[in-house]
Amino acid sequence: MDAKKLLTRWENCRKSLRTLAGGIPAGKEGFGVTPEAMSLGATVLHCASAEKSFRDSFTVTPGKLEWNTGINLEHFPLKKDILAVLDRETEITRKYLAGLTDTDLDKVVKMPWGEKNLGEVWLDWVGHEIHHRGTLIPTLRAAGVTPPSIWG
Repeated sequence: MDAKKLLTRWENCRKSLRTLAGGIPAGKEGFGVTPEAMSLGATVLHCASAEKSFRDSFTVTPGKLEWNTGINLEHFPLKKDILAVLDRETEITRKYLAGLTDTDLDKVVKMPWGEKNLGEVWLDWVGHEIHHRGTLIPTLRAAGVTPPSIWG
């Protein structure tokens, strides 16, 4: 695994998520297509919260995933709050990933669903964020909003 390529892939993915999050109109943070579906704001906060859980499990509480991070709509209900927490978590993860080496990414880590090398875990994470980025676009459209372009 190449640490520089991973950082670039994550940066590109996060830039797109931030662009879409910025397109959420104030007052529509809680909009979801169904009561069971994550709302626009909850989707963005879910990405920030899950990323914090992963990152912390490799740094703060090694080997332990803490899912209850407090990063949710209850604590960050407004667009400005959502963007601020996303930006904060982005900067922390950016510094973390920038400090990793190719050797670090080859280390095997224990996850609740099995062991993988750290690089694979972070590639899975990028895929997770891409999935949620993909749900934001139709949810924005369902809310009557033209999604901001994330394609160049």
